[in-house]
Amino acid sequence: MQKSSLKLLLVADVFPPVRTSAAALIYDLAVSLVRIGHDCTVATTDAQISRPFEIDSRDGFDVLRIRTGPLKRINLVRRAINEMLLSSQMWDGYRASPAASKRYDGVVFYSPTIFFGRFIARVKSLYSCRAYLILRDIFPDWAVDLGLMRKGPHYWIFKAFAQYQYSVADVIGIESSSNKKYFSRQSHKIEVLHNWIDTDAPPPPSFSLPEYVRQHCILVYAGNMGVAQDMDNLLRLARRLVHRKDCRMLFVGSGSERGRMESEARNLRLENVIFYPEVHPQELRGLLRECHVGLISLDKRLRSHNITGKLLSYLEAGLPVLASVNSGNDIKSVVEGAGAGMVLWNGEDDALANAANRMLDRRGKLARMAAAAKQLCRIQFSATAAAEQIGRTFK
Repeated sequence: MQKSSLKLLLVADVFPPVRTSAAALIYDLAVSLVRIGHDCTVATTDAQISRPFEIDSRDGFDVLRIRTGPLKRINLVRRAINEMLLSSQMWDGYRASPAASKRYDGVVFYSPTIFFGRFIARVKSLYSCRAYLILRDIFPDWAVDLGLMRKGPHYWIFKAFAQYQYSVADVIGIESSSNKKYFSRQSHKIEVLHNWIDTDAPPPPSFSLPEYVRQHCILVYAGNMGVAQDMDNLLRLARRLVHRKDCRMLFVGSGSERGRMESEARNLRLENVIFYPEVHPQELRGLLRECHVGLISLDKRLRSHNITGKLLSYLEAGLPVLASVNSGNDIKSVVEGAGAGMVLWNGEDDALANAANRMLDRRGKLARMAAAAKQLCRIQFSATAAAEQIGRTFK
């Protein structure tokens, strides 16, 4: 317990029951802030509620859900419009809620989205407090890297929103020191804040996989299946492993590429590939403990470096990691430096398949990697450590 507690407002566009890694991150952070003695309120968006806001309490903190337009599973034009309206809708709902009557020592906000800037500026002015930005998505730059956007009018509009959000923050916590190159203007306020997971959480409920799955060595991919993840990279791996009768590749989650992936797997007759829908975060923790290797893939065109949320989920479950990522990504030094898995550069298809075969064939080494994964999680990616680091900003 800390000697002096803080009153902190956490702002994010997703929160449970939404089943994403970002929602899980914010939940674990809120739990850890409360655990070390702080007073925490989470403000989040919700397109499903009928009133301007709703408040509920859980695990020692309040959750303020503010009605906004839908942000997920809609076309890109509508999503862009709704996100641009986000700050004004959040402010209107927040000011009408009892949460606004509290006095906060600081505000912590999560990106993506890039459209919280105006809302955060108003909250800072209201309470004369500082703001900490947890930055996990360098948009729109990553979209340009992947060829999804050109540096035309749309790019510069989005870039202006992102730059304004950066200017509002007093401290910006980035995932990796390699990403500092994006922030020459804000270099004085940048620090590395590793992703985190609650290493003190109680054991999860068991998850019962079907017997026809459990009798194999399971290589699992759990998380978003989008363009940035280059899911074709993992389908190429599946093709190279299809001759092995002792293993299966399990894909758990959703995303813009999932439907195409399922169709492609059927067309290629990849009998070693199995798809599961999204599951509750606690169920996912149990599911991962039934698997043997955690898979990560990132598009080789990406220039930003991500310590992805799924990496932490794998480490917490004691899963050795097999990753294929963009060149120079810090995941390689983090994972291989701890002896917790093997990391290849995306495009090294034969080397990736060889690494998978070595992991599957050497079960003793796999067990040592599993132990190293758990240790790495405890030492470097504790939610408590992240909460304490963020808290120091407001002391």
